[in-house]
Amino acid sequence: MPVSAVKQDPDSRQIAQAPMGDVRISIEDRKQREATALAFAKKHHPELEKLLRQLRGMDQREYAKAVRELYRVSERLSTLESRAPRFYEMQLELWKANSSATLLAARLQLNPDNEDLRLEFREALQHKLVTQKRVTEEELKRAQERVRRLEQNLERLEHDGPQMIERQLRQLTPKKKSNR
Repeated sequence: MPVSAVKQDPDSRQIAQAPMGDVRISIEDRKQREATALAFAKKHHPELEKLLRQLRGMDQREYAKAVRELYRVSERLSTLESRAPRFYEMQLELWKANSSATLLAARLQLNPDNEDLRLEFREALQHKLVTQKRVTEEELKRAQERVRRLEQNLERLEHDGPQMIERQLRQLTPKKKSNR
């Protein structure tokens, strides 16, 4: 069923088919997601937002696909922003670098002999690579910190394990009744 198809449910509410399988969202939710995705693009990559608005009139299926993907990215980054602001900034920069490179690749497909565009694309790919490296280095640091904490936890469990067992035995075992 296409994204724009509408179906009546038993409660007579309109439901739009969402992008994945049996998951259904209301038309209002779909419109809200579209608005969120477009606002995200406008804020972080205005050229993409402009292209999306053009695509809307040309190919509704591709437009819907692009909006769904952009919404997923915006939600993932939004969650990351509150949990790890520094990593959020890095991930946002990586998304922008990737998005810019993708748009330049599309423009280059339309104008393959444009050497200025080819140079701009090369620079965008270089920026994307540098950004990916920074993100990967940060991910490695975060993973190493997690390993360090897990090793400390394991050491604590090995050291304090017998005392922990005795304490739990005292807390969870019923007291013996004394024989009188």
